[in-house]
Amino acid sequence: MSYFASSHLKIKHQYFFAKKLISFLIFLLFPAFVYGAEVNNSSEEKEEIKQETPPNKGNFALPTSQQPGPLIGFGQRVIDENQKQFYLFMDYVRGHKQHMADSIPSLVYGITDNFSAYLNVPIAVSYKQDKNHSSGWEDLFLQLEYAFYTNKTSHFTDQATIVTTFAFPTGSTKKQPLTGLGSPSFFLGTTFNRTYTKWFGFTSYGVVMTTSDERTKFGNEFLYQCGFGKNILTIDHDWIVALMVEVDGQYIEKNKIKSIIDPNSGGNTVYITPSLWISSKQLIVQLGMGFPVVQHLFGQQHKNNYLLAANFGWTF
Repeated sequence: MSYFASSHLKIKHQYFFAKKLISFLIFLLFPAFVYGAEVNNSSEEKEEIKQETPPNKGNFALPTSQQPGPLIGFGQRVIDENQKQFYLFMDYVRGHKQHMADSIPSLVYGITDNFSAYLNVPIAVSYKQDKNHSSGWEDLFLQLEYAFYTNKTSHFTDQATIVTTFAFPTGSTKKQPLTGLGSPSFFLGTTFNRTYTKWFGFTSYGVVMTTSDERTKFGNEFLYQCGFGKNILTIDHDWIVALMVEVDGQYIEKNKIKSIIDPNSGGNTVYITPSLWISSKQLIVQLGMGFPVVQHLFGQQHKNNYLLAANFGWTF
């Protein structure tokens, strides 16, 4: 069997493994949401069955903007009209002979109750690959998210959104490692989440479409994600504490440098990231640590060992 055929077969195996992993988690975990919700239907909740919205407890003890959500997964930033949120997201990815540390201040604004704008200003704090070091501005991006479907019952809420993003080439392709793509890129995706009093879960899919600059084009990226979590503590109507596990997959096509395909670029990676969520009426804190369970990289590339992530938010 040729090297190309062997690599192609391995990629297919990795891709199908990732699909089966997420399908298995959805199959295994989403019945738990239903079962958990049914177990939580005490006699008190049954008396509230005629309500058109869930009771104000558990995950619903605080407004929608303060309810648990993903740490790594994209989207799910729809907030109330004229509401604003400031976030500071930080991550650190450690691998063999390499690391990446980012800081991303961002601002979310609720244009309407179903439509929000999300401005992100990523900063490469410290990038290292072999003996090369870099830092500085990354590609600034503006995300727009529209909730085209919302459903509320006495036991749960559903929301489906469309996410679109435009990234500006404010980073650098001259630094090593790179801090940007050198040309505009676009993102289109969709999300779905369901929230019960105790349980919550989401799934999302999207694609980053890059453009060319001087016959150089970085590979398109395909994202596939899902996750679930459980409320473990609610203090009156002041605090929510929840645990979450999410699965984040990313398939990247190979880069073209001066119209020549770079064999040492692209691949398929899947992370599993447990996280802790804490929120109040204004504050959001989420901390997590992720590990790669699938990491098939094309050609000769260093692999990552783990990631650390933290997100701090303030609603006003």
